[in-house]
Amino acid sequence: MNGAEPPVGFLQNFCDLTPDNVLNRLTRQTIVDAAFYLKDIIRPTPFLEMAWLNHKIQGNAFLKLENMQLTGSFKTRGIYIKLLSLSQEEKQRGIITISSGNHALGVAYHAQTMGIKATIVMPESTPFSKVESIRPYGASVILHGKNMMEAKDFCLQLIKKHHYTLIHPFNDPYIIAGQGTVGLEMLTEVPNLDVLVIPIGGGGLAAGICIAAKAINPNLHIIGVQSEVCAATAEILFPNTLPSEPCYLNKTLAEGIAIEFPGELNLAILSEHLDDCLVVPEKYIQSAIQSLINYSKLVAEGAGAIGVAGLMYASHLFQNKRVGTIVTGGNIDARVLSTVLSQNYKDHGCFIRCQIETEDSPSILGQLSHVIGKAGGHIFELSQQKLLHKVPARMTFIKAVIETQNSEHAHYVFQALVSSGFMAQILEE
Repeated sequence: MNGAEPPVGFLQNFCDLTPDNVLNRLTRQTIVDAAFYLKDIIRPTPFLEMAWLNHKIQGNAFLKLENMQLTGSFKTRGIYIKLLSLSQEEKQRGIITISSGNHALGVAYHAQTMGIKATIVMPESTPFSKVESIRPYGASVILHGKNMMEAKDFCLQLIKKHHYTLIHPFNDPYIIAGQGTVGLEMLTEVPNLDVLVIPIGGGGLAAGICIAAKAINPNLHIIGVQSEVCAATAEILFPNTLPSEPCYLNKTLAEGIAIEFPGELNLAILSEHLDDCLVVPEKYIQSAIQSLINYSKLVAEGAGAIGVAGLMYASHLFQNKRVGTIVTGGNIDARVLSTVLSQNYKDHGCFIRCQIETEDSPSILGQLSHVIGKAGGHIFELSQQKLLHKVPARMTFIKAVIETQNSEHAHYVFQALVSSGFMAQILEE
């Protein structure tokens, strides 16, 4: 496969693996062996220093770009190793998983390339775009249940009926080993890192990286990062990191790591190797997505951007440090991305909404456009209302959404309208 003999005993039977013995059985060598099998399968993703993040943290920030990986996320690593470990009989019976995101996509992709029948169970509320991204890989997609719990119950019924093999998204030794290769690559390329900031959902990625990284450099400081909406690992291992104010949101932008409880194997590994946790407010995840596009021209989903969100949120912790984190995935729904970017403009005062009362004349829209353009504004949307009962005869209401450079420029454009004789007022959202 790679021009050399495969590691002896790597694809061993982990059926007796428990949280009590996982640290003895899953080692750096296990992850090195996984890297052997992945060498010609996955893409070698870049690990790049980002000047804008350097400025933000007053240190050196490096991003591992797993959003450029096969199927758009790191998940493809562990899935391939897991499928490689299956017996011929298990492959013939077929595999099944429950996921509405990157894990499902990775399972479908590798199952097709390896000739394994795959079934993906997703909740009925899964966006069409996610469902359709999986179908081209030939997997059978079943939409069942109002939520992930109901979908999981149905998945277990199918396993009992058809004897499928479950491909768990995170609580599996082969998955952990495959994900750990991300850490090997990071420390091979930039060996003198001081800190790793790792997103945590179910914990497979963080556990694998912890095993590899701590074996290479026991003094490396490893910090997990979670959203305030779903901070299960932080709550268990580092309750002091939880926000003093309770979070009333019930949904996170980082839906890929919205896990109610980490895997038991992963928790045992993290309790030994994880040094700290950051619990990040949702607004920082949104800012991270926006900043990655604005400054690095990189598209990241919410879970993919949460490592960067951690650096932005706790920038003071990383001053004069060499810090690495991972952009874990880039499969963001187009509608969500549009909303996030529009919110960015609004937050920075780059959009103003005005209502303008003026005399109704054939040239009025031209005059209005001239004033806005001369002031440097860009008309994003324009609508005129003539037929409302409360609009006086020979008068008209014009609603304008104007794009500006920033809040100061927005004020300048508005004052230009007023100075030109237009009766204008700012409309609140």
